[in-house]
Amino acid sequence: MSDAAPAWLLRLLKVPPAPHIAEGAAVRVFRSAPSYRRLQLLRWGLRQASVVVGLIFTWVAVKHRFVPHIPYAYADTVFFAVELFAWLAFAVQVPITFLVAWLDYEYRWYILSDRSLRIREGLVSLQEKTMTFANIQQVSIRQNPLQRLFGISDVKVETAGGGGNSGSHDADASTREGLHEAHFRGVDNPEEIRDVIMTRVRMHRDAGLGEPQHAEPALPPPSTAPSAETLGAAKELLAEVRGLRSTWAARGPPEP
Repeated sequence: MSDAAPAWLLRLLKVPPAPHIAEGAAVRVFRSAPSYRRLQLLRWGLRQASVVVGLIFTWVAVKHRFVPHIPYAYADTVFFAVELFAWLAFAVQVPITFLVAWLDYEYRWYILSDRSLRIREGLVSLQEKTMTFANIQQVSIRQNPLQRLFGISDVKVETAGGGGNSGSHDADASTREGLHEAHFRGVDNPEEIRDVIMTRVRMHRDAGLGEPQHAEPALPPPSTAPSAETLGAAKELLAEVRGLRSTWAARGPPEP
């Protein structure tokens, strides 16, 4: 667990432990770049700023333009209470959402074994996905202008059955991912990850083409020795021939 978050918050969010990583020379673990955390915090700051602007706009525009025209004696008091509650809720969520955005970087795991890749991400909502290299069809690198500013990219992996999705892409798109795609988000070595994946994909395909085929079982060679049934039939035929010969010999030669 991270020392940056208090234990009560980790229990509240039900943060799972780190995934078990099997030991072996073929296992490689990739993590998001430190710049990915700064990008997440920037997005968090922009969202908070938009909420503040919305609250201020509501206070200025609604209070002075609509509330005075409401035919209710306590309209101004009710509006003030609602606005105060909104500001208090905003103040409460600020530290919690900040810690979530801060810890999101630490709870992302990209694990490559000799047979499959495993992606585990998410702090509030845990998502874990495993794909075998034998089913991977395409590996691509994506980078939007904001990611280019921070020097990071996303690596998209697609398996058989996944259709193309030509929509906009952002860091929160993991909740809208299909079952046939996965993303290495916020990495600063996308080419290395892509090359490692494609190398293992080719290894699996070559192994599949070179596997020996199962040969049909060979028929047993024909036996040269006669079977017991053949010998029995031959003996019966010989006995009948001998019987006929004896009968003809007892009768004697035919009269002219």
